[in-house]
Amino acid sequence: MRRGTVTLLLLAGLGLAGCQTLGYYGHVTWGQLKLLGARAPVERVERDLRGSPRAADRALADRLRFSQALLVFAETELALPVGRRYRSYVELDGPYVVWNVFAAPELSLAPHTWCYPVAGCAPYRGYFHARGAERTAARLASRGMDTWVGGVAAYSTLGWFADPLLSSFVDWPEPGFVELVLHELAHGVVWVPGDVAFNESYATFVGTRGAAAWAARRGGSAPPDAAGRLAWARLVDLLARTRTALERIYTSSAPDVVRRAEKARVIEAAQACYTAGRAGLGGGRFDALVASLNNAVLVSIATYEDLVPAFARLHAAQGGDWPSFHAAVRALAGLPAAARSAALAELADQDRAEHGDDHDAEQVECEALAHHVADGEPAGAEDDHVGRGRDG
Repeated sequence: MRRGTVTLLLLAGLGLAGCQTLGYYGHVTWGQLKLLGARAPVERVERDLRGSPRAADRALADRLRFSQALLVFAETELALPVGRRYRSYVELDGPYVVWNVFAAPELSLAPHTWCYPVAGCAPYRGYFHARGAERTAARLASRGMDTWVGGVAAYSTLGWFADPLLSSFVDWPEPGFVELVLHELAHGVVWVPGDVAFNESYATFVGTRGAAAWAARRGGSAPPDAAGRLAWARLVDLLARTRTALERIYTSSAPDVVRRAEKARVIEAAQACYTAGRAGLGGGRFDALVASLNNAVLVSIATYEDLVPAFARLHAAQGGDWPSFHAAVRALAGLPAAARSAALAELADQDRAEHGDDHDAEQVECEALAHHVADGEPAGAEDDHVGRGRDG
């Protein structure tokens, strides 16, 4: 979601639609095959653009050449398998390649999930056209769920196909482009069916830490977009505190009418905090995301960010050695789900213990939200009616 977009796995391709409707199966199969059919070798595209009189064409040629150098770095320095990925290019007719739907109950932060063979269950569903995603979101909203639809610049097929570079992200500023490519390459190392938070947090860590290593290799001590990264970290922290406040409400014994009112107040407080600290929160970069704030948006953020501190600690424990780190991640991936969660929680606690001051520096002061986070049960909890449904 950084820089107003998301990088998600589209669970598509032959055999991955599983027991879903034939219409969805046909849609994702057609979309994937159409994309594959539009690929052109990077070398050929770069050569054809090099002599163009248009500055934009020459800039694209430079970025395509840059991408191939980045792939060499990813493979030799970060131990990321590349293979045939990103050796081709596709020009799209819009800013996104797919659109993803997130959903969650009105009074819960438990994500709605869709299940697929091989890849397991995931808290999102992808479409090659916005209208398909919007129709699905509307159906879920009609059942009383919070929903959010996000345009997606890139996705991974987990090695099923040779993923191409896409016009939807190839001209991003260098830090974002590097981070995205490394993130997607990480999906080729480890993928645990059904544990999307593990998979995405791991890839997020690889993307951010790998981008820092790339910047250092090119003569800088930090990625060029340090201000943008700090703004994103502050926003993630603000939304994490929003989730904490909402969890207190949703798990309370208050009547639903009270919990709905408290939910609205917490979201309004978080949005007010964002507005007050907007200058240090991207200067407007995340306005649309925060304006749409609901349970589904919070679920989408958690999918990508919650476990990143655990992977940071694991990387440090391996002395920053990337092959050893990936091996340790594979070992975690092989554990039963409960044991894996416990190990990650312990790693995250260790990281927080070591970097508590750094985390505090990323916080945005917010008196209104702090009040909600500190509260116990919402007002009116003592008037709870026996037998009333939590989500009714």
